[in-house]
Amino acid sequence: MFKNNAKIGFVGFTYPAPKELSPLDKIFWQMEAAKEMGCGVFVPFAFGLGADDIKRIDDKMAEYGFETEGRVHPSVFELCGWQGADKVKALETFEQSLEEQKARGITILRGAYGRLNAKTTRWNLTPGWTGAEQKANVTECLKVAAPLLEKYGLYGALENHLDFTGKEFDEIYTAVGSKHVGCAYDTANGFFTNTDPNEDIDYMSKWAITTHIKDSVIVDSPFGGANGPLVPVGCLLGTGNVDVKRALDTILKVAPMREGIHLIIETGWFGADVQNANPDMDAYNHMVTKASIQYLKDYLTI
Repeated sequence: MFKNNAKIGFVGFTYPAPKELSPLDKIFWQMEAAKEMGCGVFVPFAFGLGADDIKRIDDKMAEYGFETEGRVHPSVFELCGWQGADKVKALETFEQSLEEQKARGITILRGAYGRLNAKTTRWNLTPGWTGAEQKANVTECLKVAAPLLEKYGLYGALENHLDFTGKEFDEIYTAVGSKHVGCAYDTANGFFTNTDPNEDIDYMSKWAITTHIKDSVIVDSPFGGANGPLVPVGCLLGTGNVDVKRALDTILKVAPMREGIHLIIETGWFGADVQNANPDMDAYNHMVTKASIQYLKDYLTI
């Protein structure tokens, strides 16, 4: 018996395929591994592949009974013409992307605002690019996107991607006010906005359309105190500083998409100590992914 009919899976790069395989064959290899591990969802990294290859991936997904997720096209952040963007072209591009993904039978679209750099974060102080201005643009663009997502029966989920805090995302989604717009809740990414991710649990769970279930542990910086004494690094679920069980409990209780929600493993950035101790990092990633999937299976089992 299970607490929920959640679908467990992993992001493709957390379970590296043999390097000698082609990009397409790497995805098929990962899908076979996901099937063997009893996953119900798989999100491949299929960037750069053509329509024929995407069709082959979709067919194999259907054969294995996997659910998957599509992509919130980055044009969504240009829908209001901020910073000189062509909002007419952005609207055409965005709606075309919705049509294409609807045709593939995809329901959940995952995206992110932050680009893993300081420029696209709450910390930017540059006039015209301040964090507050960026947050305002994201909010207004999502207000434009929401009725389009609803029109196609799709759900757009933005990851808390090293850009805004959980509280700030809560303010964004509250202002948008649509059940078709919410978050792809990453349980550990709060560390990377220099906040406690456990403070994000209540803010983010109530908007969770999908997830990245990730743990991280705070360790002494390998760069020395002069460069910041503490850093978060990836680890096995349940062994770090994220209250993973409370996050899962809250998600399954309040998330709008909690029935059948995707619990997707992402391992995070491993520290230098792990990398130095494991010359075969592919094998280490495989171990961590398998153990993390088992953690979620044990959690869901009553």
